[in-house]
Amino acid sequence: MNTAIATSNTSFTANLQDLIEYPKSGILSKVLLKDKNSQYTLFCLAASTEIDEHTSTRNAVITVIEGTGNLNLEGKDIALAPGGFVFMAANAPHALQAKENLAFVLALSEHPPAKKKISQQTIDIVKSTAPILKQQGQKITTRMYEIMFHKYPKVKAQFDMSAQANGTQPAKLATAVYSYATHIDDLEALKAMIDNIAHRHVKTHVSPEQYPIVGECLLQAIQDVLGDTATKEVMTAWTEAYQALAEIFINREQQIYQTAAAISSPVAQP
Repeated sequence: MNTAIATSNTSFTANLQDLIEYPKSGILSKVLLKDKNSQYTLFCLAASTEIDEHTSTRNAVITVIEGTGNLNLEGKDIALAPGGFVFMAANAPHALQAKENLAFVLALSEHPPAKKKISQQTIDIVKSTAPILKQQGQKITTRMYEIMFHKYPKVKAQFDMSAQANGTQPAKLATAVYSYATHIDDLEALKAMIDNIAHRHVKTHVSPEQYPIVGECLLQAIQDVLGDTATKEVMTAWTEAYQALAEIFINREQQIYQTAAAISSPVAQP
């Protein structure tokens, strides 16, 4: 059904039970309200209907009205029953199966703002620094941690200091920085690495507010280690590149935090 039942500039009320209609098979949907920012749709699924795994670029909420089913959200099964409320972060893989006739409202959030693309000049400059990062990378990341722990000692609690002492953590970060410089124009190649790092950040409770701290210390370390090689153009490019990468991590980690919260919520449990 393409036409919404209500318009965005008019107050609207309805009894959802009265709107439920189950098809003999498959799915019947009714758009309750749709505007530029959000969309609310009533889905009525016949028993045994399955929706294959897919993703949405928008945050979504499922509110179950009647019936039962199963939602597989990022590989975890969640039982759907009347009154159930599930939040799904944007881009989270999910699939659904109706065990019996199942009706729920799906609310989609506003479209995410368009991401600012990294300039071609920045891509070219960052990629040109990859060879020297391969050679000096661990010296840079070791220096970065020295600066950060000196200026912001409270963050030490979130780090494995034994891994700092034996050099494994600076080495891992150096590899990640070099990989980013090499694939800054092909981030799909870094998807697995980014996801693994994001999950580690969530386990250690990294917050968005800490990314400027890391960026400040990393850029200072690049200047300290590379000296005259770290020209104004190089530092400007790496500042833009770091900000873009930080945004990627912040968004992915927010998805992980939100998904974990939804799964642990009492209404989302079997």
